[in-house]
Amino acid sequence: MTAVDIHAVWERYVETRLVAALNHSPQHFLEGRTSRASPEFPRTCAIYCPRRRNFTDFRSTGDLMSKADHLLGKDANPFKSLTTKDRSFIDCLAAIRNHVVHGSDASIAAYRRSLKAVFEIKTAPGPDEFLNAKDNWTPSPARYKSRLHVLAEVIARTIQNT
Repeated sequence: MTAVDIHAVWERYVETRLVAALNHSPQHFLEGRTSRASPEFPRTCAIYCPRRRNFTDFRSTGDLMSKADHLLGKDANPFKSLTTKDRSFIDCLAAIRNHVVHGSDASIAAYRRSLKAVFEIKTAPGPDEFLNAKDNWTPSPARYKSRLHVLAEVIARTIQNT
């Protein structure tokens, strides 16, 4: 459940960061939508725009990047600094979260694909075993620590850098 909590932190951060960026720089969003752009963009509007429902929804970091580009423009996208490696770790965390929370055949298959692609694991253990194992993988961002720590470190670094 700690992985689920870490992913929840990431989701809340993304929503807060999108709202702040949109509130700070609404020009791209307002272009073509109004006859004149107001110098002040209401915070409630900035909160609603990324959500479109009661929550911000994105399937992957690629989807997040696309939505942020649409709302803010490519130049103002705060997530454009995400490295491909960090994006893959964050997407892997999402696959672990979905497997733990849903346990569906689709989430299990995505979990296995993600572990193979990101950590080069051919036979995926259960999430508990995977997350508690020490990561001896050479290119790991937190080598010799638990994989849960690796993922938490990536999220912390990403939040700090965006």
